[in-house]
Amino acid sequence: MLQPKTDWYWFCDQHHLMLSLGQNLQFKTAYSCNRLSTVPSDKRWFNVDDSAHYSAIADRLLMGRLKLSGAELTQIVINAVAAVVFHKPVALRSWYFTEQTHYGSSQQLASLENDQGRGDVLLLEQDANVATCMVISNSLILNSDKQLGQFELIKVMKNRLIPFIAESVFLSKSA
Repeated sequence: MLQPKTDWYWFCDQHHLMLSLGQNLQFKTAYSCNRLSTVPSDKRWFNVDDSAHYSAIADRLLMGRLKLSGAELTQIVINAVAAVVFHKPVALRSWYFTEQTHYGSSQQLASLENDQGRGDVLLLEQDANVATCMVISNSLILNSDKQLGQFELIKVMKNRLIPFIAESVFLSKSA
């Protein structure tokens, strides 16, 4: 996984928020510039707060024991930091998902479920009742006509969140 460096900076190209990783490397985030609350006019350096978000999110993902490559982990973390720092607030859309009797998150990871299926999310912001989440599954089906792609944001009531449990392999020994 990439570690933040002092020469990283945010900028917008014609359409998307980008992160320059130095040495002529650029990362295109999933967020178009028109969905940002603040748009970097030129360069906005990846600062101490951005680095703190980056480390905290990476730690949560690693503790959640997701099966991710270093590149996948970096991609999720950069998009999550971009969402936390720049994205406009999103509307509440809890009605798409099944209310849970026992709900919550584990390491800020959760799943959302409805009649169409289930998808995994990373909690980015939350208060007592509501959480803003980023889709970390390939997609999250809302209904037969709508779905969210990976890294899109959704706000839901916390009673829709199913605590994330990483897949584990059970070994059995025969005597």
